[in-house]
Amino acid sequence: MFKKITIALISLSFNLLSAQTDSLVGDESTDLVAINTLLREAGSHLGTHYRGGGKTPSGFDCSGFVGYCYNTTLGIRTPASSSLFHNAGVHVPIAHARPGDVICFKGHSTSRRIMGHVGIITEVTPTEIYFIHSASSGGIRYDVLSAPYYRVRFMDIRRFF
Repeated sequence: MFKKITIALISLSFNLLSAQTDSLVGDESTDLVAINTLLREAGSHLGTHYRGGGKTPSGFDCSGFVGYCYNTTLGIRTPASSSLFHNAGVHVPIAHARPGDVICFKGHSTSRRIMGHVGIITEVTPTEIYFIHSASSGGIRYDVLSAPYYRVRFMDIRRFF
């Protein structure tokens, strides 16, 4: 009897986890209004200067910018540091990336396997991923994953809603 209950509970847990993951990965029914609201908020800060540790419109670092946009528009809290994004949200394969996902990169050193930079994906085409982020050179700006600097530093995509 105990064995049957344990198997049933494990099966139920797996089904719930699978359903949660499936709804986050490549789900076409995602609330487009929420994504558009998030991207509009992010875009409204274009040109804001970079400030180390900055978490407000007077100046952002990369994780402060992502956190501010997510919290202000969706009430979702994200990690305070880019290095903590490896455990946050849900991993999304690059083929399933969509606007609103967080794109993660290594920091300045390409040899280290520690996340050091994050941004918000704004557009995905068959050949390119566009994102907005707070860069130490240029502040809030748009970039593309295929740019040599970012291509070699790409680490992961994380989904928060």
